[in-house]
Amino acid sequence: MILSVDIGTTGMKMGVFRLVDSGLDLVRQFSQEYEVNIYNDGLFGDIEQDKWKRAFVSGCRAMEDMMGEVDVISLSGTTPGLTAMDENGEALYPAILMLDQRSRKQAQFIIETVGISSLLETTANMPVAGGCSLASILWIKDNHPDIFHRTRKFGHSNTYIAHWLTGVFAIDPSSASLTALYNTVRNDFTWNQDIAGTFGLSLDQFPEIVPAYQSPGRVKTSLAQKLGLRKEPAVLIGGNDAVLAAYSVGIRQSGDIINVNGTCEITLVCLDKCLASPNYNIRAHVLPDRWLTLHVMNAGGKALSWFRELFCSELNTEQFYDEFLPRAVESWLDRKSGVTYVPYLMGSRYSLEPLQAQLLGLTHETSRQEILAAIIRGLCEYQKAHLDEIGKSICLRDVIQVTGGATNPALIRAKSKWMRDCEYVFDEQSSMKGAAMLGCKYLE
Repeated sequence: MILSVDIGTTGMKMGVFRLVDSGLDLVRQFSQEYEVNIYNDGLFGDIEQDKWKRAFVSGCRAMEDMMGEVDVISLSGTTPGLTAMDENGEALYPAILMLDQRSRKQAQFIIETVGISSLLETTANMPVAGGCSLASILWIKDNHPDIFHRTRKFGHSNTYIAHWLTGVFAIDPSSASLTALYNTVRNDFTWNQDIAGTFGLSLDQFPEIVPAYQSPGRVKTSLAQKLGLRKEPAVLIGGNDAVLAAYSVGIRQSGDIINVNGTCEITLVCLDKCLASPNYNIRAHVLPDRWLTLHVMNAGGKALSWFRELFCSELNTEQFYDEFLPRAVESWLDRKSGVTYVPYLMGSRYSLEPLQAQLLGLTHETSRQEILAAIIRGLCEYQKAHLDEIGKSICLRDVIQVTGGATNPALIRAKSKWMRDCEYVFDEQSSMKGAAMLGCKYLE
């Protein structure tokens, strides 16, 4: 049995999978939401790590009749979720999340000190607030020097939970990729000593980097007894949730594409060579010699729900998504519109400046349907720009795996028109399933 654990931004999902001849069979699952702290005018976003542990314990208790048969635990985690830990693995400060913006000054300082070209040539990513662990670490160093000096290890969500379970500090390449300290281009399981040293950091402050399918240790006996884990299962360090979601639907070969539609919209393209750019993120895949681009729109599905709440508040969710939205798409799919949408409703992960959304070209004749169609077109064109950029360097497949709750047939037709003219295949992805697949690989 495999216990797969997805440590999400706003909730935890856990599933027990059984190995069968056809692959994996999900026999039991559990989910629990938790509150994220958003404060200081939305610039700060973090979470207490105890919420992760409490959710994990609740899941084990809810599925207690299955826990005694678990052979391996595999982790999927939101990243960074930057966590400062003492020598016992106890958190010294809340986990700083991807959406956090407190470290803009530090991100700019990293770029000015190291240089964007050098950063892309080694780490493959441009430092930005929240999405760069080094920027968050420097913020802690500047604003909480006492915590910085007490910190034994800096890690991510999977580092923290793996240490709680096993007593061993570890991280995987897909999670380490956005630290601005990992040699992502080489992807050789090493931290970059030159960059760390430039900012007064020692490599001893970071966990060992191990393959996603490798186990740093087994669940400690005392904790295993408390959780009902009779076999004291091995714990796999796992990987980043978006990467594991892509892995779960077979994104493995160069040019494979997945478009994930949730609150955020993310397009990932698989690479067999590292193609760094300031216009997107690069993560190491959980597979060797593979990388994934991550082109993130912070407000994907969020932009649609924002529009409904502001312009169509008389419509319930089903009426909006099943009736109004399809009519808007069909009405404007083949018509020229003077309305354009600049899609930064929740800012941009690729800019040090706080970008904002804009609706341009409105007149007294503009209808709600035209505005909604413009928003959808703007989101599609944003992702199109990424595929066009990558398509100049590699051959893209003519199939896009599309997934997530914020999609429907009308939106897929819009993507075919405004994002990329190709076949779209809807597939249920799951970070939890991807983590379970790593567990299967380990057991085999």
